[in-house]
Amino acid sequence: MKTEHEIKAQYAERTALEALMYARTRLEASMHELDRYIERFKEASTPKDKAAVLNWSLNHLICNISPNLRLDMIANAQAEIARTESFSQGESA
Repeated sequence: MKTEHEIKAQYAERTALEALMYARTRLEASMHELDRYIERFKEASTPKDKAAVLNWSLNHLICNISPNLRLDMIANAQAEIARTESFSQGESA
């Protein structure tokens, strides 16, 4: 039978892995979106059109990637894993 500490540690690790996998999924989606901007850039016929596509690409990179990664979930999982380690060393909550 698992101890309470082992259950908490297992849950913390599973939560951390899920947070990392979510971030990876969001990054992959952002890469596909960036691929669309690359195609639009290649198809743009004037320097003005190319500049506009670059502007849209920058907007996408700045506004969509970091907020959608849910870095807070990774940070929370990191804190929980650290907390489970301190529990194993005899510290209380």
